[in-house]
Amino acid sequence: MIKLLLIVLSWLFALAVVVSACKPAATSTSLSENERLELVKEIKTFQKKLGFDPTENFASYSDKKEAYDYYFYAPVADLPYSLDDPALKYGEGTAQTSSIDTRKYDVFYYSIPALAGISTPITKSLLESPLHRFIFIIFHEDWHEQIKSPLGIEEASGEIMGYVSSLLFTEERFGRDSEVYATLERELTNKLKESRVFQSYYERLSALYADYREGKMPEAETLSRKSQLIRSLDDDIYEVWGKRRNQLNNAFISFQMTYYRHLNLMHDVFSASNSDIMATIKVLRGIPEQGGSFDNDIERVKGIEGRVAEYLRNNRA
Repeated sequence: MIKLLLIVLSWLFALAVVVSACKPAATSTSLSENERLELVKEIKTFQKKLGFDPTENFASYSDKKEAYDYYFYAPVADLPYSLDDPALKYGEGTAQTSSIDTRKYDVFYYSIPALAGISTPITKSLLESPLHRFIFIIFHEDWHEQIKSPLGIEEASGEIMGYVSSLLFTEERFGRDSEVYATLERELTNKLKESRVFQSYYERLSALYADYREGKMPEAETLSRKSQLIRSLDDDIYEVWGKRRNQLNNAFISFQMTYYRHLNLMHDVFSASNSDIMATIKVLRGIPEQGGSFDNDIERVKGIEGRVAEYLRNNRA
């Protein structure tokens, strides 16, 4: 099930060997494959100190599994709510192996290095990823085992817990002055900015498609205005990252909103705790209406997310 997949997109940065003079445990941020496998054990020990329940993820290495290849697709004039919305469909495969009619659907292809909930191994693509991403993915995926909520809640909380846990671990292991720490910090800052950009354009595109469905605008004009908004969104993303997306369409925007709709609210909860990660974990574990199935009932998902958002707002005061 796609409910088990989830990993955030990140940009690749060159790794630098920067050691903090006040952290004698840190030697280098350029680690061999064996050192990375040992690092997983250190991360698991660190998670236990934070209060994570243990998981069976990343207990082994599979050189036979490169990654998990998925594609997501949505109508060219419709914007699904999130990964929980059955209107955002998916399949397994790549651009070379899938056969989606791109005249009817926007398609987003994604190669995923890890999946939570399936005792995921360390894949070849994960082991070879930049160190900051390697650390983040382990924390992010293991967080999925800590709560059971709609993906719009799990993914947003996984982003925040993934980054703040990774930053604490990296500060202790490599030093606050290391490049890996700086990269994680920069990515979190940029994602908080980017989430606001996506929220704004999601609302504008949704309004455009609503007009089209109500017969207020012909298809040709709708798609023309859509193209203008997508170009503008791409420009705004460039302002944040200095890079552009190569698959910016309805499928990708809907996918990203799973991570971004409640991201800033989750971060507000962390900030309101004076950046106390254990206090934040306590709040997130207390999220209401956990458990059960959220598949194929998007109105139920929206209702739960709305009530969870109210709970979180009450816990950031």
